[in-house]
Amino acid sequence: MNSIEKIDVNRQRMSKKELMIADYLLKNADQVTTSNISTLAAKMKVSQASISRFVRKYCAETFMELKIELASRNSEQNSYDESRKIFSWADDVDQIPSKMIQSIDKTCQDVMEVNPHQVFTQAVKAIKDAPHVIFFGVGASGIIVDDFQQKLARLEKRCIYNPDSNFGVLNARLAGPKDVVVAVSFTGRTKEVLVAAREAKARGAVVITMTGNLPNPLEQLADIRFHVPTTEYNSVRLAPIFSIYGQLFIVDNLFLMLAKAKISNVEKFVSQYKDLTEQLKEK
Repeated sequence: MNSIEKIDVNRQRMSKKELMIADYLLKNADQVTTSNISTLAAKMKVSQASISRFVRKYCAETFMELKIELASRNSEQNSYDESRKIFSWADDVDQIPSKMIQSIDKTCQDVMEVNPHQVFTQAVKAIKDAPHVIFFGVGASGIIVDDFQQKLARLEKRCIYNPDSNFGVLNARLAGPKDVVVAVSFTGRTKEVLVAAREAKARGAVVITMTGNLPNPLEQLADIRFHVPTTEYNSVRLAPIFSIYGQLFIVDNLFLMLAKAKISNVEKFVSQYKDLTEQLKEK
């Protein structure tokens, strides 16, 4: 039973003041998610303590936890509507490519809006200076991780990654104070990634996270945070589509910025890489 349902079923037990708080919370969920407790207390003409006691009594959580739950429910409903719209494209197959292009373009623009340039520069410096970059990500997030570590390998950066979650936790124990961890989880709640990132953090590594933009436990471990706008929510999306494009867009930006920071002579660097790979084609 979620908090809204708990409030609703307990209405008969509530005092007059509690009923007023309950009605406000139920009818103004959007305001609750975007306001602090002092603002809501002023609007309801009650004390902050009254709201806190009400939430603790009937929801068994803090006011901040209630806000996060309401935000998640709102986002999930919006994402469900978005998912239905996306799959309705199949009604007109000829229009799918153009609609995909438009949506990918919007996703990339949204990514840049929610991730300031400073976040990219911080991440580039941390990765450039790190002796090792350790990656954590499973499932669909493993696609992002695999792409990123291959790109860094081309820049001669030592990377550690294994898609097996058990190895992820073991790799976390290799982390040192100068290393960088890149932890990818769209929900920010993937247990295998959380456990590994928490262990690496405890060992002093710099933690870079890539998650959706809803509050989540993984981003709370981060020194540097990247967010992808939540247009697809994990519990309702049949398959990750635009979140993948958004994450790869972040990876490609970081790769190009790192290449610029690391490579002083592009022609020489490309030539050396080509000479090495050409050996694989020799008979």
